[in-house]
Amino acid sequence: MLPITILMIDDDLVACRLFKKIIVKEGYRVFTARDATKGLRLVKDKSPDLVFLDIKMPRVNGIELLRRMRKMKKDLIVIMLTGYATLDTAREAMALGAYDYVTKPFDLEAIKASIRDALGVTASG
Repeated sequence: MLPITILMIDDDLVACRLFKKIIVKEGYRVFTARDATKGLRLVKDKSPDLVFLDIKMPRVNGIELLRRMRKMKKDLIVIMLTGYATLDTAREAMALGAYDYVTKPFDLEAIKASIRDALGVTASG
């Protein structure tokens, strides 16, 4: 059985490296992308079980990328990340089917709990 695959799409290199280092230790297979184009390619090629998606990115923002990912894989579990939380953005992300919304700087224990919760929903439903 393959390990659970998690994809993080964030233009912040340091955040991607830290996320991968910590989450791999939890036993997950982790891929990172720093732009929408690579992120979409990894969604298609690696078929992740869960995606962490930054909202504020250059060229294509996370909300638009979430729309595009939904067209590719309707049931993909996506947790939005942002350092610029607003109620409107949270509402829009949730309306597009985001599972959760996490603000930066993120607490690693909270991220781990979000992963367990999100994957628990998948396993039981």
